[in-house]
Amino acid sequence: MLNIQTEHRDDHTARMVVEFDTQKLEKAKQTAAQRISKKINIPGFRKGKAPYRVIAKYVGEEAIVEDAVEIISNDIYREALDESQLDPYGPGALEAYDVEATPTLTFTVPLQPTVDLKEYRDVRVDYTAPEITDEQVEQVMKQLQMQHAVIEESSRPAALGDRVTLDVHSVIELEDDDEAEHEHDEEGEAEDDGEHEEHDHDHDHEHGHEDDVSFIHGHDQWFMLEADEDPIPGFSEAIVGANAGDSLAFELTLPEDDEQYPGKKVKFDVAVKKIENVTRPALNDDLAARVTADEETPLTLLELRVRVRENMQRDLEKQTNEEYGNRALDAMVEQADIKYPEAMVADQVQQLLQRLDDNLRQNRLTLNDYLQIYRRSINDLAAEYRPTAENIVRRSLVMREVGRAENLVVSDEALHKQLDEMLDAVGEEEKAQARELLANDMMRDSVRENMMRDSIMERIVAIARGEEPEMGNAETAPAASTEVTEEPASSDEEASTEVSDAASQSSELEA
Repeated sequence: MLNIQTEHRDDHTARMVVEFDTQKLEKAKQTAAQRISKKINIPGFRKGKAPYRVIAKYVGEEAIVEDAVEIISNDIYREALDESQLDPYGPGALEAYDVEATPTLTFTVPLQPTVDLKEYRDVRVDYTAPEITDEQVEQVMKQLQMQHAVIEESSRPAALGDRVTLDVHSVIELEDDDEAEHEHDEEGEAEDDGEHEEHDHDHDHEHGHEDDVSFIHGHDQWFMLEADEDPIPGFSEAIVGANAGDSLAFELTLPEDDEQYPGKKVKFDVAVKKIENVTRPALNDDLAARVTADEETPLTLLELRVRVRENMQRDLEKQTNEEYGNRALDAMVEQADIKYPEAMVADQVQQLLQRLDDNLRQNRLTLNDYLQIYRRSINDLAAEYRPTAENIVRRSLVMREVGRAENLVVSDEALHKQLDEMLDAVGEEEKAQARELLANDMMRDSVRENMMRDSIMERIVAIARGEEPEMGNAETAPAASTEVTEEPASSDEEASTEVSDAASQSSELEA
């Protein structure tokens, strides 16, 4: 039997002091001595054959004790965890050991996170139902017209309704007070994000003051010469009458309701590369039939408009609900009492760094390349990612707890239905490969986790809107280990032990 004393700390770890039998230590010391003697040459003895007292005299008693602690600490840690009934999040660490009197090992144990949602069902967030406007529908209909338009290069001067290809360089001209305010805003953004927006400084010098703000800067860009397509009022009118090969310089004014720079002047330098005449088909049943020609029964113009509106409304509602759900989740996170060990944040930071490395490798770079290019250390980057990691941890923990509290579960029937729908969306040529992929247990688990996350977010939205949804079936509620997408993964229970210099350096132990 072990004598165990535990102390819960404010950082959501536990300090576990374990006293154990002296005989265990002595046996471990004998094993450690023999292990050491097999690695070194002791004069007068074959490797592994020197007696304990000779080995101790040759390498020192302290070295044998350190090796002995490494041998027994893992077993003692697991046994102490079982007896203490602590619930560890991941690997513990050996803080110290004492063998002078009663042998004692002291461990730090990161504990599983805890979440008190408080009165989460009382959370309310204002919701405004989104609605697609007629103007938005008309914009999509115009895009459908453009997809079936006849476009021919023109040698005449640009006119309204034409499509032009331009090189555009433009800056917003700031006055001194505006420049100071702009610099202040940039500094504030840098403090928040840790990043500075990059500007084309050569271009800024070309147009005047180095602190002017770039507005449009691009080459070979298409523009439709129509007032409702203008990036700034008057842009089309300024191009009308120009010929291919012309260079234009003009100044326009941003509207007073512009969010960032109301009423400010924008200076343009434009090179006209090409002018094209655009002949759009009429908006009628013939166009609708062309757009839906691949369908069993082509649509009329009225039917096409209805479908466009329905699709746009569905997409808008999905986007609105996602944004609303995130605000509602943040409100629940704000009021919840959430406790978790530092190891959980560290794990999430590592996941973010790994994701960055994966993304960089798609562009034939590595994380080390990134650090060298921007002259940063891995610690700098980890510190920058820490607030994001903490936010992910807190949000994912609250989501998981809401799933438990609401007794939500993804049934096998619902999973199979989702998998069938995913297969139906795949072309016949790729179906066999997709079927094999979806038969993989890891892929099915991933799909189930995403469905669980969607289910929880739908419930959060319903609660925040005051709909008072019914609880799920408690008998089929998810188990305590149910994961939510983006939740930091806990460490493997079979993690290997590394105990080296326990007196001066913490080492990981199996949970």
